Amino acid sequence: MPPYTGNTGTGSPWAGLDRRTNFFEDQAIRALIARGVEYATAGVCLHLSGTAGLGKTTLALRIAQEVGRPVAFMAGNEWLTSRDFIGSQVGTTAPTVVDRYVQSVHRTERQTRDDWRYSTLTNAMERGHTLVFDEFTRATPEANATLLSVLEEGVLISTDPASPQETIHAHPDFRIILTSNPHDYVGVNTAPDAFLDRVLTLRLEEPGVDAIAGIIALRTGLSAQASQRLAAIVTAVRAAAPNAHFSALRSALLAARIAAPRCVKGALKDTDLAQILTDVLGGRGVADAAKHVARALRSGDETKNERAA
Repeated sequence: MPPYTGNTGTGSPWAGLDRRTNFFEDQAIRALIARGVEYATAGVCLHLSGTAGLGKTTLALRIAQEVGRPVAFMAGNEWLTSRDFIGSQVGTTAPTVVDRYVQSVHRTERQTRDDWRYSTLTNAMERGHTLVFDEFTRATPEANATLLSVLEEGVLISTDPASPQETIHAHPDFRIILTSNPHDYVGVNTAPDAFLDRVLTLRLEEPGVDAIAGIIALRTGLSAQASQRLAAIVTAVRAAAPNAHFSALRSALLAARIAAPRCVKGALKDTDLAQILTDVLGGRGVADAAKHVARALRSGDETKNERAA
């Protein structure tokens, strides 16, 4: 099958596919980005929340780019401390001047100064950049507490005596966009109410079949027909399998990357596709993955035949 090259027909789910930007947009995604840009531009801290594999980081970066300011990036982890938000002393500089103008008199001057390294946050605040803080709840609540005054008053307070500034005031164009996974994930902390009260949270849902298919086509080069079929199968298995909590988007992308080389050569058979999907979904904890994949394949073929008739 030849790679999909795009279709701008009215109402087509492929109308948003743009290989130049490597980002797929349909009407729902475009509307979400537009709202995010509007809220961020108004000075509201935006928080994208949802399960893993929904593309929260990609959406956050896209919104940040459309805000129109340079973008800074931080990733949350349990080792972050307030020093990672404020900055830290990285050493000292001690230049020495020896005056030997008069041979019998020696005058020595020594000045010591602390060398300070500003953090990603402080640089973004002073320069008016848009900061994307990815998976911020992986940092401890104690570390994230440093951001409370930033979100409320636009002021970062430094308690380190070596800091050259006790307070840093945010540039008028400074913005923050956060992303987070559910708090029941391993390594994720619950965000304090005092923190969530200062942000606007948008809860993301799993994209539909058309959006998943469009993303697959953009990322892998699969045809529209092949992408739509693969997305429909993965979505059907996710709906049918008991206790299935995997990401349909991420799973479909992985399967598509494996299938794409064979598909382009015209050598992808249904048995090959079934095996790829069984391996991918079985590895994501789907019990009896082969049975669910076979059933979804048959159901899809029956639907296709009914439409053809």
